[in-house]
Amino acid sequence: MRLHWLVPGLIALALGGFHPRSAFAQSEISATAVLGLEGFDVPTTLTDEMSEQLRQRVASTRDMRLVSGKDLIEVKLVFSCADEAATCMTQAGKSLDAHKLIYGSVKRSGDDYAVWLKMFDVRRAKIESGLTETLPRKSADPAGIKAASARWFAKLTGRPVNIGSTVQVTSNVSGATVLWDGIALGTTADLPLTIADVAPGKHALVVSKAGHVTAKSQVVVAAGQAVPVVNVTLQPSPEQAVKAVAKPVTKNAPATQAKDSDVQAPAPGDIQNEHAGGGRGGYRAGFWVTFIAGLASAGAAVKFGLDVADVNKRLDPYRRFSCMGNQLCDAKGTVRPALTTAEKNSVSTLNDEGSRDQTLQWICVGVGSALGIASGYLLYKGYIDSDGEHPQNQARHGLRIFPTAGASSSGIVAEFDF
Repeated sequence: MRLHWLVPGLIALALGGFHPRSAFAQSEISATAVLGLEGFDVPTTLTDEMSEQLRQRVASTRDMRLVSGKDLIEVKLVFSCADEAATCMTQAGKSLDAHKLIYGSVKRSGDDYAVWLKMFDVRRAKIESGLTETLPRKSADPAGIKAASARWFAKLTGRPVNIGSTVQVTSNVSGATVLWDGIALGTTADLPLTIADVAPGKHALVVSKAGHVTAKSQVVVAAGQAVPVVNVTLQPSPEQAVKAVAKPVTKNAPATQAKDSDVQAPAPGDIQNEHAGGGRGGYRAGFWVTFIAGLASAGAAVKFGLDVADVNKRLDPYRRFSCMGNQLCDAKGTVRPALTTAEKNSVSTLNDEGSRDQTLQWICVGVGSALGIASGYLLYKGYIDSDGEHPQNQARHGLRIFPTAGASSSGIVAEFDF
């Protein structure tokens, strides 16, 4: 009886179940490629830093997916599009599997830099947005480029500028390196070093310069906070060299002093021996250095000598001697023809190689001989010489020579005691 109400109700219910697809579907993620910016009379590091900052912006945007891109110059060469025509850029975007392209150029404008950027829609084959801005030269550092890229990206995409907090760092020393979270961002100067787009949270600040004590601190940044200037004071490094001073031993020292320390004062002779032995440390170290270097020189001399012998051996087939009238013979007496031009060139090359090896051999012999003499002197001064030792210890240290005699022979025995 109420069927006339049932049919319209079912129809309304069925239609109510169909909502527009866009009401539930998530926003589409656009594959975006940032082409390396083209530079005109500007440093390559500047265009590389700008391109990298734009890529980081794309990568950090939720509805964008960064795809690998090439330099704009390379794209122009590959697709022959000197004027960046729409058809050409469309082909480039499709080859990169990108929905959108961000590209542009940088040109010097006086002391500053003029920046042109465009966002190209590959599927629609047209420029979606563009901008022209000037980057001051004083802002052409990593921190300044990072802040500027945030503005550029916001203008190209229509998104709000997502710039974090700002930190400024100064120091009492100019030219000090500033590390922010382990990344070098610049050096201190008369004007504060600006660190832009700083994420909220704790950050490590390190300021260092040669000849000064490194300053380390922690900076806490709140969201959107403009942190006041952080002034870092660097102190000069203290002197590292400390001279050891020996305390004199008093002959009539109180008995209670020895009892309290439980250490018996050394005899004057022992103190003298201790300082004498300590003074030999430099001679002994020098002996081992010159000894090892002398061995290395001797080894090199042997090596180059073997090289000379090898060259002579390789020259044997080319040697010619007069024999049997006007004929030429080799070293074995076999008649051989005269050397050709190629063989003469080979002989010349081998002679040059042999002369070089022989020169190096004699240099190593000379250096090794000098090192051997120096090593012998340092051996004597460091281990054998007994000057300055106490008389009671002279018989126990250094070189001792004993004559020997037997029924059929005689000689001497040398004994080293270090």
